[in-house]
Amino acid sequence: MRAIVRAQPKYIVCCLVALAIAPAARAALSASATVTTSQTSAPFTYTITLTNNGDANIGTLWFAWTAVPASYDFLATAPSNVIVPSGWINSTQHNGFPGDGYSLEMYNLGGSPIAPGNVGTFQFTTNDTPAQLAADAFFPGNKVTTSFVYTGFPQVGTPFSFVAAVPEPASLTLGGIGAAMLLTRRRPR
Repeated sequence: MRAIVRAQPKYIVCCLVALAIAPAARAALSASATVTTSQTSAPFTYTITLTNNGDANIGTLWFAWTAVPASYDFLATAPSNVIVPSGWINSTQHNGFPGDGYSLEMYNLGGSPIAPGNVGTFQFTTNDTPAQLAADAFFPGNKVTTSFVYTGFPQVGTPFSFVAAVPEPASLTLGGIGAAMLLTRRRPR
């Protein structure tokens, strides 16, 4: 003989509420960035365009850095003239041990976080060339532009790590020249 199990209505309601809340509890960080400059000689002023691809706010961007297995900074020279969104703070990091470089720790302190689907823009100046930024970092398994984002303050919560893309200024210039040539090309009659 089979036993018939009936669910109590209050248990069904609890399960439905738990299922409705579950996606909100799994909010995930995801980001991508592009680092660009129009200069072809030092000093270079770079723009970091950070895109929030996740479904959680971004409150920190830590650029050219890793915490795994220890804290390493990857920019060869110290950045200057750092510009961050309104209400954000910037801090240049440098551990000072041999081989360590510099990184930019930028976080929201009274401004607006970068909401899902939105873009944040950051700028800095350095003598590091685009080729240096696109290269492997001194610590194996990392690129110079290895970066982390957090929902709030730096190193609080689970971060998302990614490598920012660095297009060469020459390829951007050549692409622009090619596009201009196509636009001005005359058709034979």
